[in-house]
Amino acid sequence: MATIKDVSQLANVSISTVSRVINDTAQVAPEKREAVLKAMEELSYRPNSFAQALVSKRSDCIGLVVGDLGGGPFFMQMMKGIEEVVDGANKYTMVMTGHHEADKERHAIDILLQRQCDALIVHAMAMTDDELCEIASGDTPFVFINRLVPGFEDRCVFIDNQEGARVAVAYLIEQGHSNIAMISSDDLDFVDAIEREKGYRQALEEAGIVFDPSLIFRAFPNELGGSFAGQHLLEQRPDVTAAFGFNDSMIAGALSTFRDFKVSSPEQIAVVGFDDNHYAKFTFPRLTTIRYPIEEMGGRAAQQALDLFALKNTDESVSTDGLCFKPELIKRESA
Repeated sequence: MATIKDVSQLANVSISTVSRVINDTAQVAPEKREAVLKAMEELSYRPNSFAQALVSKRSDCIGLVVGDLGGGPFFMQMMKGIEEVVDGANKYTMVMTGHHEADKERHAIDILLQRQCDALIVHAMAMTDDELCEIASGDTPFVFINRLVPGFEDRCVFIDNQEGARVAVAYLIEQGHSNIAMISSDDLDFVDAIEREKGYRQALEEAGIVFDPSLIFRAFPNELGGSFAGQHLLEQRPDVTAAFGFNDSMIAGALSTFRDFKVSSPEQIAVVGFDDNHYAKFTFPRLTTIRYPIEEMGGRAAQQALDLFALKNTDESVSTDGLCFKPELIKRESA
């Protein structure tokens, strides 16, 4: 593998001249620049991007921390929105996973900081607000997605989870339902689950319906967990006529169990999900749900990260327009 020394010898210039050409840090005579570029091409020399970042104070890399890459379409859609904006800015994305565990989230952030990323976009659910505030106070710009961190509202791209849940349950109430279950996450510390349960209870309260804790069925927030919770619902509360799900995956699992038990939807149990995942149009029945515009949110987070980096050493402030996304009810056949 060719080295910078090999390039300098072939081009008949000093190593420092090669370095200035690579990093574009100072003027170099046109004939010397051309000689260096020609030598690099002949030797197939590839500059060390990390070394370049140390010199230029920019890596053209946006770091991204996601929860996981195998838990459904949520993070893939988020990454799609981020990469479109980052690629459009002629930068690239480096991805780490935090697996919804504080230690792993910290490790992922540390790795990206060590790689001299220009800015970080972080989806972290396990780390505390205090920890996130501390790291966001450093030199590297941070943007938090799917979370509102107090004191850093200009760096947070999020959705009003409570309002989305309230709208979903209010719609079921409008359809004449009063015995409405919630199929929810079993992670009692998960912010999304907490906010959506608040919205569920708010809609009941606004309609004068007394909250019944036995109508909340918890499980792991995927299709298998939804199937498990759906079976418990049928066994323990046969009087239920409607259910609101923490996400579309859980409701898809519940619908499968309902079919196994010959319970039809929406005739016997109407259901509403949350996310509007790509398969919501293909469940049977097609799923009424709250649209979670995660791809658009990813794009907005990427733009905020790029803007924060561009204005890093200036007195200008970034725009905060469009950071809070509003949920939208998508009406289909399941309710």
